[in-house]
Amino acid sequence: MKIKCINDSISIENSSQALIEWANNSEMEITVGKTYVVFAISKYFETIFYYILGDESENYPLAFPSNLFQIIDYNISKYWITSSSEFKNPENIKIENGEIISFKEWVLRGDKFYENLLEEVKEDVKIFNSYRDKILNE
Repeated sequence: MKIKCINDSISIENSSQALIEWANNSEMEITVGKTYVVFAISKYFETIFYYILGDESENYPLAFPSNLFQIIDYNISKYWITSSSEFKNPENIKIENGEIISFKEWVLRGDKFYENLLEEVKEDVKIFNSYRDKILNE
């Protein structure tokens, strides 16, 4: 699944109050017009988020609200655990707040897997890097 950035900021014009508070005026590590590969999809604040490699990190993906992007390739990774083969509309993705759609290890361990990536736990970094390379080469 590939997405193109169409907006690099959270604002009152394009986001809910919960998203504005989540962003807290932080700098987004994305570039308008740039294409990104999606490594996972989740939902927070009743909003779909895409996990992508931001402009400043190759080591772990960051979560960004779907309203900042346009889907340009709807086909999802063959390494993901899901019954869908593509997602046409982010708003129609069947997922509950906090759930993850991605590869097996991330789906089964959820936030703990992601926390381990951020903390650079060697085993989980190795797992992510393996999937990252495979997904980027699909």
